[in-house]
Amino acid sequence: MQSFIQFEHCEFRVLSEADEAWWSFLSVACDADLGVGGDLLAVLDIGGGSAEVALGRDEVEQWLSFPIGAGRLRETLLPSDPPAERAIQNAVQLLDATFEPLRTLPSPERIVSIGGTGVNLAMLALGLTQFDPAQAHGVWIRLETLLTLRERLMRLSDAERRALPGIEPDRAPLLHIGALIMERALLALQRTEIQISMRGLRYGILWSL
Repeated sequence: MQSFIQFEHCEFRVLSEADEAWWSFLSVACDADLGVGGDLLAVLDIGGGSAEVALGRDEVEQWLSFPIGAGRLRETLLPSDPPAERAIQNAVQLLDATFEPLRTLPSPERIVSIGGTGVNLAMLALGLTQFDPAQAHGVWIRLETLLTLRERLMRLSDAERRALPGIEPDRAPLLHIGALIMERALLALQRTEIQISMRGLRYGILWSL
C-alpha cells in the first residue's frame, strides 16, 4: 500500500539578488575542504541570465550582479554554431565593458567559481572521461589553461562539444560561453587562477540554519 504526504500549506520565497550573493558566498566561505581561511574571497556564479560576484572575508562586504549570463549572451551575440570570430570579439568587448566595475574592487586573494560552468571546465582540465563533480571540488584552473579551453570550445559545434568525454552533454550549448565569461571576469579581478567548487547556493542555505 502506498502512502502519500500531503502538504496543505507551502510557502515559497523568491530570493533577492542580495540573498543569492550571501548564500553563494557562504557556501564557499564555510567549506573547510576549500581552505579559504581569512583570505579576501571573491565568489563567481555564472548563470544563464546573469553573473554575480560576491566579495568579502568572513561575510559579504560587496556584491555585484551583471545581466550577462551564458544563455543571454548566446541569444544576443553568439547564436551561430560554432560562433564566428567577429562575434567572439564583440562578446569580449561587451564583457570587458560590463565587468569594468570589478576592476575597482579590492583585489581578492582567492576567486572561487560555483555552478556547472566551473565544474565542467574542471572535468576537461583534468582530462576525465566520466562526469564526476566530486573530482572537480577544490581544483585550481590557471588563466592560461582557461584560455586554451575556451579557444578549443569556441571552435567546436554544439554536437562536437556534446561528445566531449567527461562533461554534462546538456551543458554543451553554453559551456564555451561560460568559459568566456569566466575568463573575462578573472581578468577584470586581476587574478591568474580560479578555484572550483561543486557546492552551490543550497549549501550556503544549509550552513546558515
